[in-house]
Amino acid sequence: MMKKSLRIFITGVVQGVGFRPFVYRSAKKHCLSGFVKNTVDGVLIEIKGNNSDVDNFLDEIKNSHPQGAKIRSIIAHSTPGGKAKTFKILKSSEELSQQPEIPPDIAICNHCRDEIFDKKNRRYGYPFTNCVDCGPRFTILNNLPYDRKNTSMKKFKMCPECKKEYILPDNRRFHAQTNCCQVCGPKVFLICPPSKLMAKENTAIIKTAKLLQEGKIIAIKGIGGFHLACDALSKASVKSLRERKKREEKPFAVMARDIQTIEEFCDISDIEKQHLLSSAAPILLLKKKNIFLFDDIAPHNRYLGVMLPYTGVHQLIFANSNLKMLVMTSGNISEEPICTQNKEVVEKLSEIADFFLFHDRDIISGCDDSVIRVLPDEKVMMIRKSRGYAPDAILSPFKIRHLALGCGSDIKNTFCFGVDKMFYISHHIGDLENISAMDLYKTSINRYRKLLRFDPEIIAYDAHPDYFSSSISLSDDFFPDCRKIPVYHHHAHICSCMVENNLKNQRVIGVAFDGTGYGNDGNLWGSEFLVCDYSYFENLGHLRPIRLPGGEKAIKEIWRIAVAYLYDAFGKDFEKNLVRHNKPETLDSIIKMIKKGINSPYSRGMGRFFDAVSCICGLRNTVSYEGQAAMEIESLLSTTEMGKPYNFDIADDSGIIIIDQRRTIRELVNDLNESLSLSMISLRFHSTIVKMIYDVCRIIRKKTGIIEVVLSGGCFQNVFLSVNVKKLLEKNGFNVYAHNKLPSNDACISVGQAAIAGFLK
Repeated sequence: MMKKSLRIFITGVVQGVGFRPFVYRSAKKHCLSGFVKNTVDGVLIEIKGNNSDVDNFLDEIKNSHPQGAKIRSIIAHSTPGGKAKTFKILKSSEELSQQPEIPPDIAICNHCRDEIFDKKNRRYGYPFTNCVDCGPRFTILNNLPYDRKNTSMKKFKMCPECKKEYILPDNRRFHAQTNCCQVCGPKVFLICPPSKLMAKENTAIIKTAKLLQEGKIIAIKGIGGFHLACDALSKASVKSLRERKKREEKPFAVMARDIQTIEEFCDISDIEKQHLLSSAAPILLLKKKNIFLFDDIAPHNRYLGVMLPYTGVHQLIFANSNLKMLVMTSGNISEEPICTQNKEVVEKLSEIADFFLFHDRDIISGCDDSVIRVLPDEKVMMIRKSRGYAPDAILSPFKIRHLALGCGSDIKNTFCFGVDKMFYISHHIGDLENISAMDLYKTSINRYRKLLRFDPEIIAYDAHPDYFSSSISLSDDFFPDCRKIPVYHHHAHICSCMVENNLKNQRVIGVAFDGTGYGNDGNLWGSEFLVCDYSYFENLGHLRPIRLPGGEKAIKEIWRIAVAYLYDAFGKDFEKNLVRHNKPETLDSIIKMIKKGINSPYSRGMGRFFDAVSCICGLRNTVSYEGQAAMEIESLLSTTEMGKPYNFDIADDSGIIIIDQRRTIRELVNDLNESLSLSMISLRFHSTIVKMIYDVCRIIRKKTGIIEVVLSGGCFQNVFLSVNVKKLLEKNGFNVYAHNKLPSNDACISVGQAAIAGFLK
């Protein structure tokens, strides 16, 4: 029988997911000799055997690999073949032939969960139970290859029982790098601040569950950082957490005991259940059965962010209590990065948390929970891409010409490395609003450089002159020998979506709708219709600009924006009672600022339009977090079907399409005076935005012949807009591309920046 020998190199997420044990078992099954080993950038296999057995082995590798693995490429070529008589797993090597990929963290699997509740199992009650299919990965990783010595599990030496499991080919923990048990693994312990030890191990879990039932707030150390937890059904506990954390209205996420509990409070589909139960275990935005449910947790919001217990610690807390739901919000001081270290969290959160549930496994990289939403067509809308999904890599639609670093935006920051044919996207870093966040940003970039063996040749940063990410990028100590280029915010938005949808360098109509972004004319943009590719953009349309009286102040005090829109639509005689918050003399001074342009820059952000309408409708005059007003007016909708749009005008200003929204405001105010329901006004307003996009795209198509429309920007996290814009455009002959793998908010900016930089000649 004919024999052959192959040397196979596999790239992708193939470390930390049980890939080598899978290869070993498959090779044994097909009677092959050779070896498998981790390299820095993937997995190397050499096999020798009968032709048919080798072919069957390859087929199994491609089609039956572990669920957590993502194969990017398989390169196989003939080799003389070694003298090995058996198949072995060899020690990892430091060889580097391509860029490595970093494995994300994986929620506890069903097998491990069953073990911690099985009284006959040696891991009964052990919260750090894991196997090749689950457990921490990225957050404990110091270096690649993914071996125990390169993780924070290095200090925990396997006991004889764990070592035996590690070397047995038929065991689920065969070559599981984080294998451990009560005897040899990490331990939990409960602290009363500043340092009083209350309980250890199982007793600490039981005591924590009891304290939560009593209404206490506990800082719980998880996979990627600390959560601040309290009983979600205790209004007093939730109120106390809000007051202590100084988080007035921003929604909290909750962790439910199980799917059955979620079904009591939220509508949930089968596909949504699948996402909640997946290995990524994200926070999922679910529609509340009643908008007034959990109004202390997600006030004025139709949706609730829900997740399931994804670690042994979480599972055991619920098992030792009658708790139905826990608030689980990031363990940090508001606007600072999530706390990851035991000492740090006591210093920072002792005024918030009553107790601290610690463990002694170090977190190398902090990583917030991911947030997703499922659309009516069952596709995923990514809101925050982090634990379970990130780090991630996206195939580039073109050969990247330079090793590129996209530095991202100041809000919802991520960064991105572009090399060869791949873009490597970081986990969610957050808002760069303080020194702690900026330090984390720089530390994280250096950590990824080390893991990916990457040194950029070109750096792309946001063109906004006041962005922290830009000032860091331009500083003398930040890659001083690199070429550095500014990239305009909305061009980066569209290019990120082009990359995600594998669009080559072709001209598209880019619709970039968000709150703000710096334009190439020095003004604040945010309702842009671009014609662009990776090397060029031209602005062909936008909303009629209005003044922002007070500048940045208006973004929080949205009544100022409402005044600007009303003054623009009606002149000085607008109905003052539409802005209920202020005295006439205050309004007069704001109008004077608008008329004279005093500290009132022009803005055309679609997000600001939503803010104004929310205020005019009486929903709120100020906001305490980004997107609050827009979310609340979206929450008024009771359907995703289009309504009757308000009217608006379209003008041509030297070839630029200007959407004049003054008629929209007048008609909306008339509806308010006629006592039309706010739900219907919201529907008409949303339908108007959809119609605006369609009408302008139609005009641009007539001018240019382009039928490819790319949608990006935070406004497209609005389900009504994303669904109906796509539906209306496709119905009328356009090809529409939206985000699915990346958030449409500013978290995608870094990918667009890296693409633009990497495409440069």
